[in-house]
Amino acid sequence: MPQRRAPVGLLGLVVFIFGISASAFAQKTTGDINGTITDTTGAVLPGVAVTANCAATGLTRTVTTDAQGAYSLPDLPICVYKLTSELQGFKSVARDVQVSVNSVIKSDFKLEVGAQSETITVEAVSPLIEFSDKLNNNVDTERITEIPLSGRDFNSLLAVTPGVTREPGGGFIAVSIAGMRHTSNNYMIDGISNNDRYYGDSVMNQVGILGVPATLVPTDAIAEFTIQQTPSAEFGVKGGAAINVVMKAGTNQPHGTGYYFRHDDWTDSPNFFVERSGGDTTDVKNQQYGGTFGGPIVKDKTFFFGYYEGQRVSFIAPYDVFVPRPSEIAAARARIARAGMTVNPIGENLLKYERPRR
Repeated sequence: MPQRRAPVGLLGLVVFIFGISASAFAQKTTGDINGTITDTTGAVLPGVAVTANCAATGLTRTVTTDAQGAYSLPDLPICVYKLTSELQGFKSVARDVQVSVNSVIKSDFKLEVGAQSETITVEAVSPLIEFSDKLNNNVDTERITEIPLSGRDFNSLLAVTPGVTREPGGGFIAVSIAGMRHTSNNYMIDGISNNDRYYGDSVMNQVGILGVPATLVPTDAIAEFTIQQTPSAEFGVKGGAAINVVMKAGTNQPHGTGYYFRHDDWTDSPNFFVERSGGDTTDVKNQQYGGTFGGPIVKDKTFFFGYYEGQRVSFIAPYDVFVPRPSEIAAARARIARAGMTVNPIGENLLKYERPRR
């Protein structure tokens, strides 16, 4: 019997592994380019070779247009691609196209009659216009690196997109998207689940106990992310928005960053509640430091990218403590005496620091 069960167990393990793989691959971290190619009269051109080349990694993909002059380049890693269309008897046309995560970029071409060796180059990068039906909002690298963030928490950038409401001060379960519950958001990193099943918040970069983000994913390591407010069924897990963070990757050019950020209370404005107790600002000291580095292992084929971030934080949140009135203290001492007990000397010493209740 044990010998018969072994193949069944092995088959179950294989099915389980493939099931996990299918689930993981379903979360898209790439983008698509499609379009139609015509001549100057508007007639469609079949058989046109369309090539997308990413100079950063050397990735090249080529397809040909069908009988309707249409082409599709699916599942392209995020990059600025040099898109070239070529057909015998027509001038070649080349332009740069920005591919972002989980988006469909439309790029049509109109070819002129002429020698194929002649190339018309369009210098401007095609703007990111969303053609899918998923109501995507893309947050690109520039906004991630340039917008100042308290605690360098990428979740704060969710508020720059329409339909996102973030409660003042942040905290646990503070983000509502498109009117959904705070716990309905589906957080992912490179398509892998980043959901805290207890709180309903993100696991990595979850707000700490004192309100300061526990930054485990530094902004310097994020390429971009999207907020899909009407996600397709492939995401599942939750019924709300799908937030997919895509990490940076290595390229043919070695690159990296180094940084140190410090937040001290002397840079803050006075805290109303601290002022009431005789203080000035909230006592906070937060230091964040680290770096990233990536590059090629085998040019045009294999790359690496790594990052590190350390955080040292000291934070004292102001709060009110109500102490007993003198009459209440006297009544307590009387009850203790009637019970034949003695007053704890530690408690008596603490009463020396009592301040009258307002």
